[in-house]
Amino acid sequence: MEDIVRHSFVGDFLHLASGGRLFKFPDQRPGFKFPVDEADPVPIPDASISAPEHEKEKLSAIDADSSTRTTRQPEDAEAGKDPNLVDWYGPDDPENPQNWSTGRKAFVMAQLCLLTTSLYMGASIYTPGVEQLMEDFNISAVVASIPLCMYVFGYGIGQMLFAPLSEVPAVGRNWVYLPTMIIFVVLQVPTALAKNIGSLIVLRFIAGFFCSPALSNGGASMGDILGPASVPYGIATWAGAAVCGPVLGPLLGGVFTQIKDWRWAFWCLLWISGFALIVLLFGLPETFGPTVLSRRAKRLRKLTGNQNLTTKAELEFSAVSTGAMISDNLIRPFIISFLEPGVLMLNIYTGFMYAVLYTWFEAFPIVFSGIYHFNTIQSGVAFCGLLVGCIIGCTIYMYLIKYKIIPWLMAGHRPEVLFKIAFFASPLLPLALIFFGWSSTATANWIAPIIASGLFVLGGFIVFQVLFNYLGMSYPRYLASVFAGNGLFRSGVAGAFPLFARQLFVRLGPSKFPIGFGSTVLAGIAAILAMLPFFFYRAGHLMRARSKYAN
Repeated sequence: MEDIVRHSFVGDFLHLASGGRLFKFPDQRPGFKFPVDEADPVPIPDASISAPEHEKEKLSAIDADSSTRTTRQPEDAEAGKDPNLVDWYGPDDPENPQNWSTGRKAFVMAQLCLLTTSLYMGASIYTPGVEQLMEDFNISAVVASIPLCMYVFGYGIGQMLFAPLSEVPAVGRNWVYLPTMIIFVVLQVPTALAKNIGSLIVLRFIAGFFCSPALSNGGASMGDILGPASVPYGIATWAGAAVCGPVLGPLLGGVFTQIKDWRWAFWCLLWISGFALIVLLFGLPETFGPTVLSRRAKRLRKLTGNQNLTTKAELEFSAVSTGAMISDNLIRPFIISFLEPGVLMLNIYTGFMYAVLYTWFEAFPIVFSGIYHFNTIQSGVAFCGLLVGCIIGCTIYMYLIKYKIIPWLMAGHRPEVLFKIAFFASPLLPLALIFFGWSSTATANWIAPIIASGLFVLGGFIVFQVLFNYLGMSYPRYLASVFAGNGLFRSGVAGAFPLFARQLFVRLGPSKFPIGFGSTVLAGIAAILAMLPFFFYRAGHLMRARSKYAN
């Protein structure tokens, strides 16, 4: 338990606040010895932070003069390697997140999924109470949907700042995740007490902005702890948790809205996110390897007195100018997203799938409350079809990873081979939208549109994973820019769709099939986009060859 807390945010905070007296690391305890090579005959003197000053001076002198060393130093210096470069204490270093036990990795993955789900549900949790919100604030349905849109816009913008900040060696993942989550949890109190629509809109945007680290960095944290062969499974698991959030939001929000009122949806979000915050404060370790090494270097500088000790990541970060950082993190994502044809087309596809999900927060009340006369709780339960579709899609995709994707890539196929998986998944999207729109009628059973929504998510999940993996494999040198631009693009499109979704369905009619023609419009767009996997399979490598960003 002490080891878990020592590596958590609370443990790190108390360690810093106490000047290293609480939750000490092995290299801060009396009797600590640097790892010694078997070929080295003379061990380095014991070192601790409580060592006398003259002993520290000796250690500093040994570190400063590499020619006097007879042992391997903490930086694992090899021939021709900078002796002041702090690295892992060997391939089995237990501090390396890649070397954690399977149980510990599973525990961390569960926390990342909890974090993602609890914050993602914040987007949709109030939607079952829109009718009450309209009545309380005397506003239209379009205005009542703005808080949903602003939340999505907020986390689209926030990730542009927090994603690169989490990769600063001195900061890391936890010092981005947890402080922003604390702010998010606190914001639910004034949100639940909002007196007018203006304050609700502003608070929702700020909440979305501060929930963005979990939504942009969760996949990166999975990559921190998993080996290359396991990363696709971790990303798929995290993506499944990301889908669960918006799906569970209306379910829980519907319960509290019907029992109490729309404000209790935010109290519910406060309790759920607050519980997740407590678990993560004491249980989530820092997963970013460069940050773990940066903290080690800081301890060793204090231990040895050698201020030249540093890490490779710190050297690389210090060599980057402020102008270059701004260009990489704020300008390049826009350039690649809009001027790189392949990236733009795939961004449009992912943005559309994302937008349909948020459009259904407007369509579901029309269908299940208006046609089938479900109460608020039952309407929330109707979203469970999306959850079932996500689980099935995730299961199928993990099977394909093992038996198709990995063998293909090991055989040396181009990244475009991934689109073969989307050949059967992408047509499901327009078919599901047609099925959903025209089965949503009083003469059909209510289970039909629920099944249709599940089919859309099943196909969408697989297509989404294929597109993301292809982007990652095709643009590895500019991965952060590509994913940041994609996240902003997706959030912008998804945030805009709910503003006209109700009009899309209601205005087009007809009364017997109230969302039939609106769903057909969406299905037509999905059918056009469904051709992209076939196009990229044939011509993707030609587009990459002409690009100055792609491999």
